[in-house]
Amino acid sequence: MTFWDSLDHGERKAMTRIGREPRHPFEPGDTILRQSEHADRAALVISGMCRVLWHGENDRTTYLATRRGGELIGEMGLLDGGPRTATVIALRQTYVRWYAAEAFMALLAEHPGILGKVFLSVCARLKESDHHRIAIASAPARLRLARLLLRLADVEGVDTAQGIEVKVTQTDLGNWTGMGREAAGRRVRQLQQLGFLAVTPARSRVTVTDPAGLRQYAFHTEEPDDRSG
Repeated sequence: MTFWDSLDHGERKAMTRIGREPRHPFEPGDTILRQSEHADRAALVISGMCRVLWHGENDRTTYLATRRGGELIGEMGLLDGGPRTATVIALRQTYVRWYAAEAFMALLAEHPGILGKVFLSVCARLKESDHHRIAIASAPARLRLARLLLRLADVEGVDTAQGIEVKVTQTDLGNWTGMGREAAGRRVRQLQQLGFLAVTPARSRVTVTDPAGLRQYAFHTEEPDDRSG
């Protein structure tokens, strides 16, 4: 259930009334919110999909989450009054409804039901993010990439004739797993040889051909030598 799904009719009307919807959507690759900027507004994703990233030193990024229609973005900066702690990038054509900081905080004061659901949404997403980070960080280096790809396939994947396609580069995979681009490339080729990923010349996409097999591999205690292992 998304944040929007959790609202009742009156709460939805209140949020629609104070929001502002730009005429044009964000296109894939556009920055919707930028890390370290002053948090002066939040947004509800109406449709589309966006990726939440943390930018560290040397232009390296860390994947935090993916947001879809019905979910809030940028609200944590308004709640704690600090600068934005992450950047949000559109993955697909994405429409949002903006909420200025003052109007958003006034809405929460007037509608305690919405306030409660905002906090429930934030808590659920923090748990989700913690679970994801622990699953990746606790995995042996050889399995981190497989677990990350499963996560991305679950939340961002698009069904194709070959399997579940995820838009991601080897540089991204190297950064997000902490293993570097070259090591990530070697792991991708290994997973292709095992039959879990499609062999494709595309450098900005990965296609998971056997999600069930990849999941068993990713959470197996021993690395199999072949598909029967």
